[in-house]
Amino acid sequence: MAGKIGFVGVGAVGSYYGLMLKKAGEDVHLLLRSNYDAVKKNGFELVHHRPVKTTERINDLNIYNDAGGIGICDWVVIASKTSVNHQIADIIQPMVGDNTSLLSLQNGMGNVENLADSFGHGREIIGGLCFTCINRTTPSTIESLLPGYVQFGQLGKKLSDCGLDMVNRFLQSGVQVKQADSLDEALWRKLCWNIPFNGLSIVGGGITTDLILQNSKLRNRAGRLMKEIQSGAKLYNVQIEDAFLQRQFTLTEPMGAYQPSSLIDFLNGQVVEVESIWGEPLRRGKEMGIKMPELESLYTELKDITGN
Repeated sequence: MAGKIGFVGVGAVGSYYGLMLKKAGEDVHLLLRSNYDAVKKNGFELVHHRPVKTTERINDLNIYNDAGGIGICDWVVIASKTSVNHQIADIIQPMVGDNTSLLSLQNGMGNVENLADSFGHGREIIGGLCFTCINRTTPSTIESLLPGYVQFGQLGKKLSDCGLDMVNRFLQSGVQVKQADSLDEALWRKLCWNIPFNGLSIVGGGITTDLILQNSKLRNRAGRLMKEIQSGAKLYNVQIEDAFLQRQFTLTEPMGAYQPSSLIDFLNGQVVEVESIWGEPLRRGKEMGIKMPELESLYTELKDITGN
């Protein structure tokens, strides 16, 4: 049984999945920061844009502005920006007991490993990759533009029974799910979209994905970035077919003037997750002796522009 579920990093993604589980009757506890007062006063407004636009107000929430108030959980879901990974163990420590399992819903690579280093490699820790378009448009408004799905996996092995139970909780809450036999493969595949579109939206001048697709120079650069990720993944025994790379363009077309999450962070003056999305795969490629000049150039540009 999932039991008590604590959520940390309750931005757009964390709020959405926490609310979906709450609506399904799960015992959800949300650790809020800057929006605590707004949610305490108004609850959350959850806007679904597909299949038809609907809006619902969700109140009667277990919200906190201090992890100590939540206490020990059966599961802790981490949806925080990876820029705070060096602090995450201290943040969630009051919520983690001997039998607490962990789920990372974070971007990029190295997040599950970071949790294992902090809380033990024998602990149940799974990763969830969110293939969605979800934005927080006000402190208490969450908009799901494209619900998509969450792909779950466990590092170095197939999902355990404990992990599968959490996957089923998401499924029963109305979230589409997929299971990955290899979490590493799922991470490399997701980077085929995140690296080009999140990165080029920033270095291209703060532009939406439709403008990347319409600009031949940027579109070609996106293709070269994908090919480098494909080559890097192959060295880790992850085979990504050319058709998958092409599908990233096909899937992006109907998004229209979409702002990737990293662009939203950048425009709002927040920290951009440069290291986990661009830096870590670049380092892993270099460790295997492969040159990734397009990725290295983009990584350098992003560090200069964002100051991260």
